[in-house]
Order: sequence, then structure tokens, then C-alpha cells
Amino acid sequence: MLSHKHIPYGKINTTMKDAETLTEPLLDGGEGTADDAYANIPPLNPEDPLSGLTDEQIKQSLATFGKNEIFIPETPLWKLFLKQFIGFLPILIELAAIVSIAVQDYTDFGIILAMLVINACLGFHEEYKAKKSLDELSHQLESEVAVRRNGETLQLNVKELVPGDVVLLVGGTIVPADTQWIKGDTVSVDTAPLTGEPIPRKYPGEHGDVILSGTTVVAGECYGRVLRTGEHTEIGNAQKEIMADKTVTVVSVFQKKIMLVVQILVSASFALVIAVLLVQGLYYNGFQDDVPQTILDALVILIASIPIALPLVLQVNMALGASHLATAYHAVVTSLPALQDIASMSMLCSDKTGTLTTANMSIITDQIFAADGFTPEEVILYGYLCSNADKKDDPIDRAIVSAFNATGNSKDGYVQTEIIGFNPSVKRVVAFVESGDKTLTIAKGLPAKILDTEAGAPDDHELQWKVDKINDHAFIKSVNETDTSLSTSGYKTIAIAVCEGNARELGDAAVWKFAGLLPMLDPPREDTPATIESLHHANISVKMITGDHANVGKETSRLIGLGTNVLPGEEMRNAPSETKNDIIWNADGFAAVLPSDKREIVLVLRNHFGLVTGMTGDGVNDAAALSAAQVGIAVAGATDAAKNAADLILTEEGLSPIYGAVLESRRIFARIKAYVVYRVAASIILVLTLSIVIFVTSCAVDSLMIIILALLNDVSMIPVAYDNAKATTKPQLPVAKTLVLQSLFYGLVQAGLSLMFIFSMAHNRNPNDAIDVDKCDGEARGFIWFHLVMVTELMIFSVRAPRFVLLSPPPSMYLVGSVFLTLVLGGLLACLLPTFGLHGANLGFIILFNIASFILVDLAKIQFRKMIGEEPGDVIANDQLLTPKTRTETQKTVEKGERYRTHRASIIGESDRCHCVEVKSKSGLPGFFSLGGDTLMDNGFVSVRRGFAAVAASTTAPNDRGPHRRTKQVSSPY
Repeated sequence: MLSHKHIPYGKINTTMKDAETLTEPLLDGGEGTADDAYANIPPLNPEDPLSGLTDEQIKQSLATFGKNEIFIPETPLWKLFLKQFIGFLPILIELAAIVSIAVQDYTDFGIILAMLVINACLGFHEEYKAKKSLDELSHQLESEVAVRRNGETLQLNVKELVPGDVVLLVGGTIVPADTQWIKGDTVSVDTAPLTGEPIPRKYPGEHGDVILSGTTVVAGECYGRVLRTGEHTEIGNAQKEIMADKTVTVVSVFQKKIMLVVQILVSASFALVIAVLLVQGLYYNGFQDDVPQTILDALVILIASIPIALPLVLQVNMALGASHLATAYHAVVTSLPALQDIASMSMLCSDKTGTLTTANMSIITDQIFAADGFTPEEVILYGYLCSNADKKDDPIDRAIVSAFNATGNSKDGYVQTEIIGFNPSVKRVVAFVESGDKTLTIAKGLPAKILDTEAGAPDDHELQWKVDKINDHAFIKSVNETDTSLSTSGYKTIAIAVCEGNARELGDAAVWKFAGLLPMLDPPREDTPATIESLHHANISVKMITGDHANVGKETSRLIGLGTNVLPGEEMRNAPSETKNDIIWNADGFAAVLPSDKREIVLVLRNHFGLVTGMTGDGVNDAAALSAAQVGIAVAGATDAAKNAADLILTEEGLSPIYGAVLESRRIFARIKAYVVYRVAASIILVLTLSIVIFVTSCAVDSLMIIILALLNDVSMIPVAYDNAKATTKPQLPVAKTLVLQSLFYGLVQAGLSLMFIFSMAHNRNPNDAIDVDKCDGEARGFIWFHLVMVTELMIFSVRAPRFVLLSPPPSMYLVGSVFLTLVLGGLLACLLPTFGLHGANLGFIILFNIASFILVDLAKIQFRKMIGEEPGDVIANDQLLTPKTRTETQKTVEKGERYRTHRASIIGESDRCHCVEVKSKSGLPGFFSLGGDTLMDNGFVSVRRGFAAVAASTTAPNDRGPHRRTKQVSSPY
């Protein structure tokens, strides 16, 4: 195991712990093969070590080491097809086939086998299509990192890194390759994915100066030299072996509940199978007359209860929905179970900068405040010298650099020798600058922290100070009044302080002078007010959480249509525990917050109030809150740490993609819930009707035709995945109780009406129209069979409709066409098959009765849904953002109270507030007791084709919400 001791640049040696010493200065290249840790690494430029590799060196290193990626084995197509036959429901059908062949009913065996193959082919086709569409989305999540090459800074895909590259690592970056520290801060690195240690390590330090791939930079920034890439890194080698043995599967709360309902249904059906077997065999002497037929009569009850297409419809719905989210709304879900949380979301905690506002900050130079002894030009110059021009995606550094360049002033004579990067807990940056024979130490950051680093609370920064005029009350009052005036007008302020000399060496003798304030304007996005209006209409309340001054937060809230009850984070932190929860509940937002405040707000809303809570963020300081939220949302340009903790990744700036994602997720789960209710109710209708007819009359419909009926039901409902569902103003909650109650309502009512119809027709006074159920002739069996076809097919139109069917959004033409063709085919089979021979008059009676019963049941469902609290709410007509209305604060408060009443009705249980993650061996039977195999979309995760280091924690941290994801870097604003 190699360890690395930090020695000043140009004299860095690599040593082998407890073994011989190897001399490997950074300025020299290595010799050997690609398997040797330091083989053939191009040397750094001795004149400018940060200039990076040349084109020729890049070409040679790429040829030797290859790209920075690890091979991820994909499921072969043949295995994808075979896995369609593995799972709880397919195996039940396979057992039925075994029973059929055991009793030598070859026809039924052939039909059951055909049923399995058809379902497998459909499942394979739909899964493959969905997988292909999501694979295309994966490319949107590929990461970029700042790399120095040919003396220039480039943003490159992490897969393009080669040994010898010089990269910039900032807070929030997941280290893309084993990287040796060259220059910059002593960075704090979260090594938990590799070591399991919860406390970040310091690099360079006692653990050396090589930061291993897969770890996350928590604080600080530095330049590093890439040493190992791809499978040659330590984690890459381990990851390659682990991925061959294990899979990680995310199981949604909704999926678990559906599986529970299905298991209860199948268990009850087993009880009826035994009852039918005993009644037919003992009471009606089936064990004496025809044992095989008696067994088959019982077997068809089991077949009728199995919703074999349920896994397919669920998976296709979620896969197609996830694909549509990314293409239409620029929002990529990182795991399919996240769709349920998005559909259930009631509260959204939103970051301000870059989400509600543009993040296109600009320095308002004519508003710069310069303290006594400084000029505005000096303030902007010092701000520039305390910035990093390579951080092109940092909105604050970019604004300061642009403003300085626009002045046309010269920076000649000043050289930045070191910079201690931004840390969200200390909220400042410190740079060391040489000017001739003098040294300056410059700080920029939150005004309170620049005046006194202990403001708010002491922190762990290595440099602590109070400005020289901290006790000059008139001066401090002037600074605070200026800061308040600017923030009240909507300006974000960055303070600048200067110390003559090296403050690190001077220690307590360092004298810091307050230089001034840089006012920055970050206006709200044009679509933010309309998005807030639309989210409120969808019963999602928005709380703004920002690190800015409370006055800035209030002004921004006023401009975008939120309430202005924005409280300082300190007020929440200092509140007694008994009132803190109420403060969080009632506030419209919080300002000047710490990272721990964000997480606490989310946890209170989630755990104390029981709401499905969303949180947006972009920086490493947001990662803890994103992870705590059920719906962590990484905004466009977020850091790796934020991406890693998120459930939803936005690829377009602003808040509007979240609204689109909410509507689409609600539509997805409206389809899924409708199908689940339909399919369970259809099984109840078939099982109860067939069983009770057998109990009363011993009349059993041909097992072959029941199998065909089950197949028709499954195949005809596949277009449900493409149905024209509409989002409603109420969240879609994963409540199993309401699903079961609705299924029982449809199942029991329709089964009761069906039995009444069948037995009343058996006693029809017109002998030409009567059916003889007691004799169980072809006419009677055909009558029962086609009635069951029609009642189950038509039911989907009632279940899918949020209100009365004629007043609800129309179904898709695919679904209408599928049901119509099924009914036509069923009618032809009932009338033309010799085994049935259904008369035209009875066919007409069936059609008329089903139309009448359909209307009756559809009207009754409205009242039933009210009784169980499953009213859908108003339908949201389309995806267009609503036009914001001007409201007084009183009107906002009243509307907020109405939303909160809906929130209180949308509380979920404690067991429903997390994702379930299972780590399975690939050698076992995948998905045996699940709704299907584990093949789709990397086992519930969207497959991200990226640099291999991003998958590190998925092998060592099973509590993660998803695999590590990476994208372009940006540091958090102050």
C-alpha cells in the first residue's frame, strides 16, 4: 500500500510504507507498464507546473492507460429475456403449467406456455425500449472537471482524464481519479466511501498527499496531479470485482405495498382453490368421475387471480415517465422510486441563488462602498486578487473577475501565491498575494464574518481575526447600515478585508483593515413568480432557504410572490425546542442559514409533520439537506456532492422544471394506481364469480377459455402506460389502504352484480333467452365467459377517471382501441366457438347490462372515494405556468392556510418516509419474491455512463439514495 508524505513542491518523494524507499519526484516521469502505479506518467513542466500536459503527452498517456472509466458489465439480451420468466408471478403460472402437463391436459399446457412466452416477449420488448431511452438520458449526467492543458483551463469530461493531468478540485467534487496534491488549500476530504470513517481527512497531512478516487472534497480547493485512472486506481480494482458479484436494488414504498396486496390476493385465491377443489371433488363427486378436470377447475381460479402483466405495466410506466421527464422537463430522476416521492411532495425548500434567481451576478460598481483609506478601485482589485479565475462556474468569482476586467485597471505587480478556498461553514475566502517585496493577506466573504470571524458562532478556519475598527461603534454602525440598505434593495454584499503581511505568520499580531463592500445584483428569474404560483396551485408550499442576509431574502420573496415572513437562521437555532417546530412550520423562509440549519428544517418537516419534503441545492453545503429530503433536487450546475445526494437532477436552470416533474410524476402514478386497482379488482371479480358459480351449480367454464380471458385482460391493458392521465391538485400518496378499499369496492360490487345477472338470466321466463347454469351447457359457459370479459375490460375506464367518466379527461386512443378489439374478439369467440355458441340475443343482454352497471358503479365510486378520503382534487388542465396574481400579505396568508389544510391531509406514515435498498448476490434468483426481475434500468437506478469513480459508494454504502453521480463543478455562494 503506497503512502505519501507531503514535502514542498519540487522535492516530493513517494515512499513505500514499511518497505524500501522509491524516489519519484513530481517533475520526473516513470518507467514500466500500465499495471505499475506510476508507470509512464508524463512529468510536470518545471517552469510552470500548473501548465498541464501538452497534446503529445496526452496522446501518449491515453495510449498507455486508456480512458478514465471502468467496464460496467451489462445484462446480455438473452439474459434479459430469460429473466422475464423469473419472479413471484411468472413462477405461479409456471406451476400451473406443470399441473396441466401432470394431468395430461396438453391443450391447456400449450395455452399457458404460450401465455408465458407472449408475456415474456412483450416484457422484453417494453423493457428493452425503456432501457434504451434511459441509457440515452445517462449521457446528460456525465461529469466535467476543470483541467489545465497546454497552459489553458478547460472543462473536460472526467472520462478524458489521463495520468499526468493537472485538475482543480473544489468543495463538492468527487475526486475523479487518484490525484496527488500539488498546490492550494489543505483540503478536507470525505473518505467514508473507502474507509468508512465519518470524520473527513486532511490532505496533505498525516495520511499523505494522494487523494483517492471516489472520495469527496468537503472543503477547500487545490490543484492536483492525476496519478492513476480507471481500473488502475485502488477503488477501480475493487469496484470491478464487486460489480461482478453484487447488485444494488432500490425498492419503492409503493412497489412494496403493491406486492403486499398481490400476495394477499394470491393467498386468498389459494384458499378458494382448495375450497373449489374440495367442493368439486367431494360434494360433486369430481374425485370419482374426473380427477384431472376437477384439478383443472380449481387451477383456473388460481390463474384468474394472477396479474401476470402487473410488473410489466409498472416498470414500463415508470421507465417511460422517467424518460419523458428528462426530455420534456429537463429533469432526470436518479432512481425510479424517486418518482413516487415527487408525485407525493407537499413542501419544497428552495435555495435562492441560481434556483429562484438567475445566478448571473454582476457587481454594481457605482454602488461599491469603500471604507476610509481605500478607494472603490482598490476594493474591486482586492476582490479580484482573492478570486480564482479558473473557477469559471462560480457565480461570485466570475462576477468579480468580470467586473475587474471591465475597469481596465492593471493587476501587474501582484501575484497570488496561495488561496484558501470557500468553506460553507466559515463563509469566507483568504488569499496570500505578493507585491514586490511585500505580502498581503486578503479576505472576502460574508460581511459579518469579515468584520469578526467569530460572528454567529466560532468556526474552525486556521485564520481568525477582528478588524482593527471592530470597537469603533460609529464605523461598525456605518458598515452595518450600508449593508442593510444594500440588502434591503435586493443587493447581495461581499465584504473585503486586507492585512499587510502574511497573516498566518503574524498570528495575533496581524492587523486586518476593512476595505469595503461589493454589491452584487442577482435578479429573480423571469419564470420564478409563475412557477411559484403554479406550485401553490398544485398544493406544494415553497419555503426559501438562503445564506444571504434576511433583508435580501425578504425582498426576493416579495418579488417572486412568496410571503415575506423570512426569519434569520439564528432565530431558529436559538429557539426553544418546544417552539422551534412551529417556527419552521409557519415561516415563509430562512436567511443567513448554516448547512446544519437546512438539514434540520427538512427533517422537521419530514419527520415531525410527516410531509413529503423536497429540497433544492447545488453545493457541498446542501448535500446533507438534499440527502435528508425525500426529494433531493440538484439544480443545474450542481457539485458532485449535491448530485450524489439528489433524487432529481435538473439539466436546465430555474425552478420551472420541478413543476413539470411534479405534474408528470403525478400522471405516472395516476396511471399506475388506476391499473393496480383495476387489476386487483378484476382478479376479485373473476375469482369470486367463478368460485361461487361452481359452489352453487358445479358449472365450471372451460379452463382453456379462462386462461385466454386472463391473457386478454393482461395484453389489452398494456396501453395503460400510454394513457392520457391528468395531474390533479392533490399529491399522489402511496397509501395501500385506499388501493385495497377501491379494489374491494369494484371487485365486490361488480362480482355481486355479475352473480345477480347470471342467476337471473338462468331463471328468465323466456326459454329462448334463459341460460341453464345447472346443466352447464355451452350457452351458459359462453354467457358467463363473455360477461366476465366485458365487465373486466370496461372497468378500466371507470377506475382511471378521477370523476364521472364523461366529465373526466378522455382515455388514449391506444387504450380505447385495445379494449374495443378485445371485446370484439371476445364476442366472436363466444358466438362462433362450438364449445360456446352464445346466441345473439344473450350477447345483446350482456352488452346492455354491462353498460348500465358501468354507469351505476361509476357514479357510486365518486361517493365511495369521498368516504375513504381519496378525492382526487381538481384536474390541472395543462403544463403551462399560471400567470401570477398580485396579492397582499393577508391574501397570501389566507391561501397559505388553505394549502396547509391540504398538507395535513397528505401526511404519510413513518414507514413510508424512506427508500429501501437491497444488496443482492448476482448468483441468486433475482426478483423471486418481487414484482419482476431486477433488469430494468440498472436495478432501479438510472444508469450513468461516466467516469468510474462516481460509483464508489454504491459498493460500500448501502444507505445511499442512489449511485454517485457527477457533473460540472460550482462552488456555493456565500
